Amino acid sequence: MAKASEKPLQPNPFRTYRDPKTGLWVVIAVPETVTYGQKITSNDSR
Repeated sequence: MAKASEKPLQPNPFRTYRDPKTGLWVVIAVPETVTYGQKITSNDSR
C-alpha cells in the first residue's frame, strides 16, 4: 500500500500557455518566485 508523504509540495518553476495563433503549448521558466517566505529560483538544483 502506498504511503503519503509528509513533505510539502514544491511550486512548479515553469508556466505554460497556449499560443492563440499557432495552437501550440509554450513552456517558459519563471525566473524567481517567492512562496511561503521561501525564495525559489528556476535554476535551483534539487
